[in-house]
Amino acid sequence: MRILFSGTPAYGHLLPLLPLERAARRAGHTTAFLTHPSLASVVAPAPVIAAGAPLDVTLAEFQKRTGKDATADMSPATAGEFFGGTRFDLGADQALAAAHAFAPNLVVAETADFLGPLVAAELRVRWASHGVGIALEAPLAEAMWSTAEARAAARNIVLTRPFASIDPWPACLQRDDWEPPADRVTIRPEAYGSETGSEWRQPSFPGREHLPRVLVTLGTLVDDSDALVKIVASLAGQEVNVVVALPPSAEGKTLPVEGAGVHVTGFVPMGLLLQGVDAVVSSGGAGTVLSVLGAGLPMVIWPMGLDKPLNAERTAALGAAEVIGAADETDAAVARVLDQPSYRTAAQVAAGHIAAMNPAEDVLTLLTGRQAR
Repeated sequence: MRILFSGTPAYGHLLPLLPLERAARRAGHTTAFLTHPSLASVVAPAPVIAAGAPLDVTLAEFQKRTGKDATADMSPATAGEFFGGTRFDLGADQALAAAHAFAPNLVVAETADFLGPLVAAELRVRWASHGVGIALEAPLAEAMWSTAEARAAARNIVLTRPFASIDPWPACLQRDDWEPPADRVTIRPEAYGSETGSEWRQPSFPGREHLPRVLVTLGTLVDDSDALVKIVASLAGQEVNVVVALPPSAEGKTLPVEGAGVHVTGFVPMGLLLQGVDAVVSSGGAGTVLSVLGAGLPMVIWPMGLDKPLNAERTAALGAAEVIGAADETDAAVARVLDQPSYRTAAQVAAGHIAAMNPAEDVLTLLTGRQAR
């Protein structure tokens, strides 16, 4: 079978698709990603079929059209026009050309991507939606869908609804009023690990090996050196070792921090970063939250925009995280999550829920079996 995976060219939108894509490739299916080539190294060795503009260009075009910053305002109107409108407009022609060239039998598109559904409609093949975080509220999801539906209709193409909704977000982290859709299929999220290998090794802290290790990361999207420096400064009074992971956009850069207990690294797959860690300080991105909870580790979250405040609130509701509002609150919050066993216990309970979700291989069997009928 030929399976096309489609997603917004951003780490947080593509990484959640990798477990299923890799399972498909291991099973002998032919796979490819419909996205911008700027993310080719992230999904490698799966090939990329180019469609649309890189994220920064799409953001700039959206701001030019609307005067709004899509990274700061994610109201239904903004989300609808950004994902269902601007990104759709910039990639539809390439996506349709790619559809005929690749000729997929099945399309898997992340929830904010509408180029994949466009391809599926054009070729009259079924497609599955793949979540990347907490379930979208109905007004947001409908605004995105209706905008994309109108854009497709202008091309005389009628979008079809997905036949399955693949969900990597465990029920214990959903909103209190959330109800699972009838077509929901859970998939166990996995911390990202590169198939092409990594030369990174866990840092050593001579003479300090007995101290807890704290990972500090603001994720792949937030590039805020000042915030990282302030977090490290706040932790200076704690008896901990600190590993600071910079985002991909900071490649080749470092931070003006020093000390025997501080190590700064560039972008490293989360699966490697979490090894030997006792607690994590993050901005609350969906991928980070799922990876850290999947490892049974407690968190301190300083939420920075978009879905992060909600992710932080849900994780704190489990008892697995402390939520802070400023960098100088980091030290006290880290001390609490390290000293009070309840945080780790709650994180381990969440890890159990995540482990009980369907492995990617089972989801693949379900999808390809449904596709065959």
